[in-house]
Amino acid sequence: MPSIPATIVADIRARLQGGSLAPGDRLPSTRALADELGVSRGSVVSAYEQLEGEGILLASRSGSRIHPDLALTHAQQPALHFHPSRFPTTTPPSLLRPGAPLEALTGSAWRAAWRAAVAEPHAYPSPGSPCLRHLLAEHFRLTRAMSVDPEQILITAGTRDGLRAILTAIAVGTPSPVGAEHSAVVPRRLAVEDPGFGSLRAVPAAIGWETVLVETDGAGLSPAALTDLAPDAALVTPNHQFPYGLQMPAVRRRELVEWRRSTPGALLIEDDYDSELRAIHPALVALDPAGTVLLGSFAKTLTPALGLGYVIVPPAYREAVEARLIPVSGIAQDALSNFLATDSLRRHTARVRREYKYRRGVFERIFPEGRTMDGGLGAIIELPADAEARVLERAARAGLAIESLGKYWSGRSGRPGVVVGLGAGSRERLAAALEQLRQMVPRPDQSS
Repeated sequence: MPSIPATIVADIRARLQGGSLAPGDRLPSTRALADELGVSRGSVVSAYEQLEGEGILLASRSGSRIHPDLALTHAQQPALHFHPSRFPTTTPPSLLRPGAPLEALTGSAWRAAWRAAVAEPHAYPSPGSPCLRHLLAEHFRLTRAMSVDPEQILITAGTRDGLRAILTAIAVGTPSPVGAEHSAVVPRRLAVEDPGFGSLRAVPAAIGWETVLVETDGAGLSPAALTDLAPDAALVTPNHQFPYGLQMPAVRRRELVEWRRSTPGALLIEDDYDSELRAIHPALVALDPAGTVLLGSFAKTLTPALGLGYVIVPPAYREAVEARLIPVSGIAQDALSNFLATDSLRRHTARVRREYKYRRGVFERIFPEGRTMDGGLGAIIELPADAEARVLERAARAGLAIESLGKYWSGRSGRPGVVVGLGAGSRERLAAALEQLRQMVPRPDQSS
């Protein structure tokens, strides 16, 4: 029967052969391994000394480990190791990608807000931190001229989470017409703008809603079309209609509200996309608090990595929506509360607006024929029909992530052209990328 030291040596060799140990791995101390195995420490010391003599083990003041230079045979499979350098902590920005925001915050106020949140962490169930909700209500009052009861503000894990929660609450709110003995959910229809930004369109389909497309005109989504389609809810972007960045005029906003009021059970859902970054009309919820939902997040003003947003809901829907929200990190909520309490969010937003304006100016200098989105980080270059595919192909080969303008039309053919994002990268990299794109895009005075 082999001795205890020989058994320990054989076990370590077998683990090396099987791949559960690899060169560089640390081994337990002799005392710890002796306690684990229930043997004398001397037996472990003897085994480690033999392995060291064979060149398998490397002993130092910091402990014992498998020799980093140990050469394994081809039959031996090294253990998999996590090396942080192989997995970047941030995704490299894709230059000129539409929707890509500015780089994440690194200022002292932002770091201080997180340090304070981490020092005393809390967990908050839905509807979220009471402090954050009150601070957001005050923020909306000062920056958006909106008077909102903090009880109507629910903290979400982002805009998609808020939309999912409100649509689910609507869907289960009315019994099935087949009778009380059945529990089937009534099929629902959500009207969306065409063209429009498609990031939220996967949400309705995932929870059983039908999406119906409503063509927009120069004033936005048509209330007359809503009357004909009779959807259960309409998702609109009155302050930043994509991809042109148009704002809905006051007359059209009132018409939308009138449609909602004249349609029993209907709801308006406003996506507050980029609204803090431009001069805007009041949100629809200010005109119709009883029948309008406002969805928002801090992905563009702060960073999408925050994973935090909000939904402002009518009182009648509050409990049903709250019950369907995903709880959000309490540390993230407290950090945002700290940032708001010191007025840092307002000052930061003002800086972001200035940076956006600068970047739009760079685009307008290089592409005078293009069109920038007021207040946003996107721009459009309309092209001859036979030039779009060629420009997109050349840009892709150069690593520029522009997109087809026609991509934002779902139900009909869009205009030929490309959509350009102005957020990713430094000012210098942005200017260089735009100059590179300029060489690919025919000038208006050139034939295609």
